[in-house]
Amino acid sequence: MLLLIYVRHIRRYAHDIPWVHMGVALFGNAAFVVGSLFFLSPTLTRAGTWLFVVASWGMLIGVIGEILSRYEAKQRARITTVA
Repeated sequence: MLLLIYVRHIRRYAHDIPWVHMGVALFGNAAFVVGSLFFLSPTLTRAGTWLFVVASWGMLIGVIGEILSRYEAKQRARITTVA
């Protein structure tokens, strides 16, 4: 249910705020790097694992948003050229 609300919202508004996708991607990439470094210390392995899980979800959400944003932009361009 929450994912459907997100998809509907992104299709409508993502083209207005493209920096959000870059922010999510930056956060995900940084979390992967920090999580990788955490695996070097046995005491931080659990935190590194959770950073990987959070980063994976962040990257997935960012990619879904980017795909929907591009799809919506193509739809709007198609409507504009037809009209």
